[in-house]
Amino acid sequence: MKRNIFLTFAALFVLLFSSCSKDIDLPGTKWKATFAKAVNYEGMDMQLNLAFDLKFIDATQYSFSMSGTVTAMGETRQYPSETNEGTYTFDGEKGMLDGEQPFTYNKSDKTITIETAVEPDEVDIYGSNTITLVFKEV
Repeated sequence: MKRNIFLTFAALFVLLFSSCSKDIDLPGTKWKATFAKAVNYEGMDMQLNLAFDLKFIDATQYSFSMSGTVTAMGETRQYPSETNEGTYTFDGEKGMLDGEQPFTYNKSDKTITIETAVEPDEVDIYGSNTITLVFKEV
């Protein structure tokens, strides 16, 4: 009887810890984030509307795209689009893009968060030294 109880608890313990180690597989997934902000740059009111796409191509390769618009003085212009590819690592909760840009996966709300530094010459435009992007899977 004691042996059966012990085996039952041992099996539950193994299942508990093995099933929680990695709640998501990133390869093949696509994620989107947006950034919208009204800013005043050199006395001019502007509205930034940016869209970010993050694709995990396989177990180590990713693609990151940015596009959007800038509206100022009643005129809307396309923000220069950009796409970059690189490598990533991921342990089920935390990851690293190209060995230098950390990201985290929040399993409770199923989001990926990236806090990225703003280029020094663009701090006045974004109004901050960093931008936090919250990605949702699409």
